[in-house]
Amino acid sequence: MESNKPMFIDDYPIVALFRQFPELNIRQVAKSMGINESLMNHYANGHKHPSPERKQEIEEFIHQLGQRLQEVKL
Repeated sequence: MESNKPMFIDDYPIVALFRQFPELNIRQVAKSMGINESLMNHYANGHKHPSPERKQEIEEFIHQLGQRLQEVKL
């Protein structure tokens, strides 16, 4: 990511995800997915970009987490 170029959230969906949902713990998401924590941090901060396949894996994990949360009964 060039420092003199503005960052558009649409271009960085993983960055947007963790900014929009600060409740998501980057470390725990990485651990649960079996992704290196520092690599997930790079994705979350826009320093590296996941492959389309990796983006799909992250999206599916988040959707599964959402489904699990919907099943919670208190």
